[in-house]
Amino acid sequence: MEILITKSDWGMDAIPGTPARMEAVKAAGFDGFEAFFLTCDAAEFKDKASELELKHVAGLLAPNPEMFRKGLAQVLERDPILVNCHGGRDYHTHEESLEYFAEVLKIAKEETDIPVVWETHRRCNLYSPWATERLLTDLPDLMINADFSHFCVVSEGDMTESTGEPPDSMILDTPTDPTVRPPYSGLIQMLPDPRKEAMMEIAIKRADHIHARVGDAHRPQCADPRIGEGLKWTKHFEGWWDRIIDHARARGRKWFTICPEYGSVPYAPADPVTNEALSDPFELAVWAKDRLRAAHG
Repeated sequence: MEILITKSDWGMDAIPGTPARMEAVKAAGFDGFEAFFLTCDAAEFKDKASELELKHVAGLLAPNPEMFRKGLAQVLERDPILVNCHGGRDYHTHEESLEYFAEVLKIAKEETDIPVVWETHRRCNLYSPWATERLLTDLPDLMINADFSHFCVVSEGDMTESTGEPPDSMILDTPTDPTVRPPYSGLIQMLPDPRKEAMMEIAIKRADHIHARVGDAHRPQCADPRIGEGLKWTKHFEGWWDRIIDHARARGRKWFTICPEYGSVPYAPADPVTNEALSDPFELAVWAKDRLRAAHG
């Protein structure tokens, strides 16, 4: 199975315009270009992609089926190899989400043979691991773009099952030593989470694209995935990504796309005085691309 590593135009604010961003993506050694929005028309985009030999993953915002229908027709003009959707809304009930996906999956099947995936993202139907698990269980044709940073933020943890017992009471006595820090994060991790591994397993098996951005329990994008605590979280996420790739290969996929998607401020952690990102998003994406390629070819 061929691994295709794409670069999102998100986080490339310093480079004006889609064609120039595509050139930078090619020069940095990526296989493809991922974008929701373009600064050129579809014909110019396709010519540039052909010139640079870049694959394309198209992004689509689709809070309702009609917007999905219209948006899909537009992005298909770019000749993408895959379409990634932000679908529905987080406030939808499970029944409303089932109705939404029944319509959009039917539209996708009628309009294209190109894979269409639905991103696990806050604000969308697939905003949480528990909502995603229920929908994947009820909708066998639904495939996802695995952006697991959002699962960690929504669950406020690393999506592993708790190993300890919760305390008898969440009301703690005030420490007599004022230097003792109450273990708030530790208590959260101790809360019973018996189904987290099952939630992750079904999401991993149903992923057809990865947004390989590393977050943590409180941020969808860590300050720097290359060092310290960030590197620890990188290795944790890589365990999930390795399993996704193994399942995709077992399903007979000929190619698989991965986008090390790192965004700019305010998504990126920033210096509180200068508001500059603590790490350059483009540099992080290139580092992640090289790390993924070393692991998967």
